[in-house]
Order: sequence, then structure tokens, then C-alpha cells
Amino acid sequence: MTHLVLDTELGTINLQLLPEIAPQTVAHITKIVNSKLYDGTCFYRSDFVIQFGLHGSGRANPHGDLVVNETGKGPDVTPNTRGTVSVAHFDVPDCGGSELFINLGDNSHLDAA
Repeated sequence: MTHLVLDTELGTINLQLLPEIAPQTVAHITKIVNSKLYDGTCFYRSDFVIQFGLHGSGRANPHGDLVVNETGKGPDVTPNTRGTVSVAHFDVPDCGGSELFINLGDNSHLDAA
């Protein structure tokens, strides 16, 4: 298990990332965090998810790599249910960049995106 700590103006959010379930996603997130890409970014969405990262034209990871959507690709992969963390994808699968979100509810409609 990999731990990620988000220090915000409103407090700390502790996340547990599961490389045994989503290895490519965890490696991708870890690489971005270690590069300090998220330092100083803000949460800009808080409706059905809490989303953060490089919003807008900088949405793609400046490192150039994209992550595949591992949701639903195996029996142990966690869907987008309340409390889970995911990489935001464009309108097609397997193009996750630098934006992450925390699901505030069950969002199964995001599983295929």
C-alpha cells in the first residue's frame, strides 16, 4: 500500500493507493507527486467528486506519459465508488493525465471513461 498525504488549507487528506490492484495508476500518481507537480495546485471541483491537478491546457502530464484506465479491467479492480481515488480521463479511455479526483459518491458512470 502506498500512502499519499494532501495538505490543504482546510486540513489534511490521507489517501491509500493500492499498487496490487492498480499498479500503473499508482506508479503514474507517484511519479507526478515526486516531481512536485501538484505543489501549489488547488481543488477546483467539488460536486460529485473533489478534483485537483493541472486544470485546462496543462491538463496532460507534462512528463508526456498517460495512464490507462484500470477500473473494471480485472476482478479485483475497484470501481468509482465513494471514497476511491482515480485519474481523470478525457472522453476516451486510457488517456489519464495529471488530474486526480476523489469520489464523493458512487459514480459507476465514470468506470468506462
